[in-house]
Amino acid sequence: MKMRTIFTTCVTAMALAVAGCSSGGESESGGAGGLTGDPIVIGVQAPSKGTTAAYPQSEYGAQAAEWFINNKMGGINGRPVKLEICQGDGSPETSVNCANQFVTSNVPVVFDANDPSSSAGVPVLTGAGTPIVGELSATAIPDALPWGQAFYFSGPLETSALGLVTVVQRLDKRVVTLAASDNAGSHAFIDKLVQPAAKNLGVSVSAIYTPANSVNFQVLAATALSGKPDVAGNLSLTEDGCTGFFQALRQQGYSGTLYAGSCSQFIAAMKEQAAGAILQPRLWLPASRPHAPAAVQQQLDDFASSMNEVNREKEQSARSLYSFAGMINLANVLKTVQGDHTPESVTTALKAVKDMPSFAGPAITCDGRQWPGRPSACSKKAIFFNVQPDGSLAPVNPDGFIELDPKALQSA
Repeated sequence: MKMRTIFTTCVTAMALAVAGCSSGGESESGGAGGLTGDPIVIGVQAPSKGTTAAYPQSEYGAQAAEWFINNKMGGINGRPVKLEICQGDGSPETSVNCANQFVTSNVPVVFDANDPSSSAGVPVLTGAGTPIVGELSATAIPDALPWGQAFYFSGPLETSALGLVTVVQRLDKRVVTLAASDNAGSHAFIDKLVQPAAKNLGVSVSAIYTPANSVNFQVLAATALSGKPDVAGNLSLTEDGCTGFFQALRQQGYSGTLYAGSCSQFIAAMKEQAAGAILQPRLWLPASRPHAPAAVQQQLDDFASSMNEVNREKEQSARSLYSFAGMINLANVLKTVQGDHTPESVTTALKAVKDMPSFAGPAITCDGRQWPGRPSACSKKAIFFNVQPDGSLAPVNPDGFIELDPKALQSA
């Protein structure tokens, strides 16, 4: 049996307890769906806790997927799926402890539920040979791992940066101001990814960095509007942060374009004032259902019913959908494994993914060649939506997804 090394930043057993080296617990939401046999346990790191960047919707989506896989997909070749969820709190120490926990549990794969702190645990997982899978990463570190160590179905972090500037240019806008959480990840995203693309495409982008908690939205909106932007929007605020910021912008008389990124819950709160906002998620969203292809409509219905089954029907958002979709994609890959589900066999199956239809997304190929310098990427396509007066989302491109040109990210 291959020996798997465990790393830790905690010094003593007491330090381990204080730092939160325990799990968020094994999920009971999915049940076994009447399936028999030993469950296939999947590690899930979700940014569920913390005061600076808590996104519990990411965990809810994974739990809904567990229910759907076991109750509607027949599990993994008849065996139930069971999630071992470790709740991230934004700290690198917890991320490392989560990774150690997964290695100790000998899970065959770890699902990254878009946790901003997950990169701290990457050396632990790659050192043990455990593949990392997700719909999208929150940092560039796992994106850049050698082929076979990480797989992100909707593409790398660069997809969001290049997509932002691309859609702004296509709408003939030139001046953009974004509100962002004041952390190293946001600064790096703007400076290293957005700005080169903006310069190449003739767009001016500026950012206002704000603490993730205790935000004065009126002051934030006034600061953003002082630059007279064509587009004012969100880079890395929470769902509540997006809503508060956008409401403040409208209250101060801004009638221009709102850029929401992956935020979507502001639409219900703002109603007609949300009309005209641009969303750049990675997938078709629930609100886009009236404008989606029939097959995608069924997938969105499956997502909605599954969220209801785990009592999270009010938490349907881009983040919960990312986890749900990514888990369904992973389940379809796991079904192709012949024999035992080990880190090695799962990695082999992921490497073999070619033109696989993805949940609410484009066809994906995980051959390590989809995006230059980002072997983890399984796609280089993007989708954008415009909020309609009735609150629905219509794709900016009538065909839905477009293919991005990574060359636009090269330094000008």
